[in-house]
Amino acid sequence: MTRRRTILTAAALLLVVQVGWIATGGSLGAISVVTVIVAAVVIATGGRWIAIDTLGRIYLGLVFAGSVADRFGALGAPGADGVSWGNYGNFVDYTRDLLPGMLHWAATGLALAATVVEAVLACALILGVRSRLAASAGCAVVAVFGLAMWTSVGFDQMASYAVPAVVGALAILGTVDADRHASAVITSNGWQILRNRRSVVRYRQAARVIR
Repeated sequence: MTRRRTILTAAALLLVVQVGWIATGGSLGAISVVTVIVAAVVIATGGRWIAIDTLGRIYLGLVFAGSVADRFGALGAPGADGVSWGNYGNFVDYTRDLLPGMLHWAATGLALAATVVEAVLACALILGVRSRLAASAGCAVVAVFGLAMWTSVGFDQMASYAVPAVVGALAILGTVDADRHASAVITSNGWQILRNRRSVVRYRQAARVIR
């Protein structure tokens, strides 16, 4: 079994876990519902559709951005609908809750590191900068976050953030072959979409020969 097939299988299993949890009474907020739907489409298509991969990547980047914004009150005050923390102090306290007792002293530093990393990942995913690397790194970050939640506050709270589905979708996006993605080039007829990056290379080589 190839690495990509292994990841596809693991992502599908994570989606089954997420959907199974919902089917057995798990409750999601509106944002998490949309997140599960987007992740499910990305996982189901397995990185075969450019538009879906792009929209999925941008959406998950916005999820990272929203998570960071929440920590600074940009989404509303603590306790408001859809708000997890509402201020940075609450996020630091939550980070402390996720850590074993012996690591409580590191909560402030880890909260800052997580915020910086997630902000960078948000920008990379939204803008498409090193998107495969960003997706893989995001997958690792969310997986660690999910494991910490599972072992501290329980599986239900972890699943309510759609962590299994997000991990699966980011894993898929981290394996997408860049050469399969369409690229735009300028031809004599204006902008045209070529099938993949190899097509772009061949087009440019042919153009140089003609000149």
